[in-house]
Amino acid sequence: MKIKAIYENNVLKPLGDLNLPNKSRVNITIQESFSDLLDELGEPEAREDIDAVLKETRTRRYYD
Repeated sequence: MKIKAIYENNVLKPLGDLNLPNKSRVNITIQESFSDLLDELGEPEAREDIDAVLKETRTRRYYD
């Protein structure tokens, strides 16, 4: 099962119903970057290119 959640006040809050019994134990994998996701999916050769593009996009000043 894959879900989206928001992290707030040190708690992960699912954005939808999980259909799990109360107090169920689960394993959570957090993808902090797109390149980590590519590694998991088996696309490591694209990792450096994607990270470079994302870094440039985040630091670019669109309006001066």
